[in-house]
Amino acid sequence: MSHLRTRLSLAAAFAAALLLPLCSPVHASAAPTLAPTAQAFGSGKPLPLRGRVLLQKLREHFPRMPVVTQRKALAVVTDFSNAKLEDWTGPGFNDTGDIRATLDLMETHWAWLSHGREDIDWDIIRVTLPVPLAPDAFGGWPDFRNTVAALVRAQVDIADYDANRDGIIDSVWVIASSQGQEFDYLIGGTSSNGGVNLFVDTQANLAVTSNAYGNFNHELAHTFGVPDLYGEFDTQHYLTLMSDSWPVPPQDFTAYERTLLGWAQPRVLGAGTHRVELRVATRSFDVVRIDTGRPGEFFLIEYRRRPDEGFSSVAPPYDGLTVFHLQEGSNQNVDPPLMKLEPADGQINPNQAPDLTDFFYPGNPAMELPYRLHSYFAGLPVAEITNVQWAGSDRIAVDIRVLPALAPVLGNLLVRNRLENPSFERGDGSGGPAAWFPDAFFFGTSIFDWDSGTAFRGQRSASITSPTPNDARWIQTYGNLVPGRGYQFCGRLRGRDVATTPFATIGANVSVLGGFELSRSLSGTFDWTQACVVHEAATPTATYACRLGFYGSEVKGKLWCDDMSLVPLRSAFP
Repeated sequence: MSHLRTRLSLAAAFAAALLLPLCSPVHASAAPTLAPTAQAFGSGKPLPLRGRVLLQKLREHFPRMPVVTQRKALAVVTDFSNAKLEDWTGPGFNDTGDIRATLDLMETHWAWLSHGREDIDWDIIRVTLPVPLAPDAFGGWPDFRNTVAALVRAQVDIADYDANRDGIIDSVWVIASSQGQEFDYLIGGTSSNGGVNLFVDTQANLAVTSNAYGNFNHELAHTFGVPDLYGEFDTQHYLTLMSDSWPVPPQDFTAYERTLLGWAQPRVLGAGTHRVELRVATRSFDVVRIDTGRPGEFFLIEYRRRPDEGFSSVAPPYDGLTVFHLQEGSNQNVDPPLMKLEPADGQINPNQAPDLTDFFYPGNPAMELPYRLHSYFAGLPVAEITNVQWAGSDRIAVDIRVLPALAPVLGNLLVRNRLENPSFERGDGSGGPAAWFPDAFFFGTSIFDWDSGTAFRGQRSASITSPTPNDARWIQTYGNLVPGRGYQFCGRLRGRDVATTPFATIGANVSVLGGFELSRSLSGTFDWTQACVVHEAATPTATYACRLGFYGSEVKGKLWCDDMSLVPLRSAFP
């Protein structure tokens, strides 16, 4: 009997959940378990108690959290011309019943993550590749994924699996019938190929044979736009599935992922002193936000406590406020990173898991109060944390003083712009903007203008018109960077009829040439919108672009660029 066939009993989880009280003493887990807590040997067929029943019980535990989204996703058994899923009898997925049992666990975990607000309904389909299983069956992973994507799109009604109606199938889990073999083109991870957001596993890889279904929901979250939170500068680790996806049962999300998914709406604290009570995150989506006045930078504060059993219980027994410093446009391999835990004792190293004393809680001997939060821009102070107290069985109260007039201070040139002619007001004598140069993948097909009729500020902007699909950009090279230091590059973008497609998904953006560092994509017709990207300088010189399109994503439309900026950031780990 295979390792995977040692199944975790959903019925036992259901029984355990019903015995949990709705309120718990201070420091005890208040989260309904609804995670596998016992083992049973199965036949590989669907279990009699399916995820639907557990989802309903979750909603009974969170009566104020009605379902707001029902998503459909596809698990695609991908056979080869000479290899079917059922041909393999070793550890792993041997038939679709094995896959369905894992999908039940994934559905239940996702419903727990969302407090019953979101339901993932997985369908299983099969495709057969027109080639035999072999090391050279495909030239690379893009070739493999594009082939699978085309077969999937031909078989299903795309609208059934496209909740946001962008023409792209939202979420596809490809399970390759690889007969226990691993080839380069079967690499895992999430990508968008051929009009499908998909991730790949083989039927007998380590995640499958260990039934680490947190890995699969980690990738599922990527298909909804949730980023990785592991990397060189990770300080979250066991606090989120997006950093630590291997434990069984799997981890929780932080408040940041919940806001990205639309589950949580933070309370924004303005200037002044606030007495704030926060309920434990496993029973609520309670979170406060403090903005710094700089693009993409803010703090999120939530109360986290490790459950005693079930989902998210495989971690040290943490219990206290977590303070997350966010710098959107960055990632976890750049300093400052996308997310950093601000430790209560003021000390944490890159890629270090939180100690118990890194949480803010009454009686923490290492907690430094008042604790001052600082911006990455010029190191200016943002807020102070004081007076942390228990406020009941599942609440913590805290005083937060948000410092006044922060945005105007951070908005001035204490944070000095490194770019020349950032608002395109000055010409170069030949009819174009000084210090900026046109560049494109297809030269001669896009029109570059120095526009005097449209501007975010001043009188001028630079525009790109692409009547046919192209990757076109206005670029400037800056040559006085400090290697190893982080920089934020921003611009104001305005677009008209920027036409992305399921096969060219990146429209207007700002980016750093030579890599894949770019802001979020903008498409359609939109008014002036700020777009930013953070990168770490590898050399003293980098080339920055205001861009219509991207590598492998040629698009049509018109883009205006204005108010560009390049500013240095302070390290998150001084």
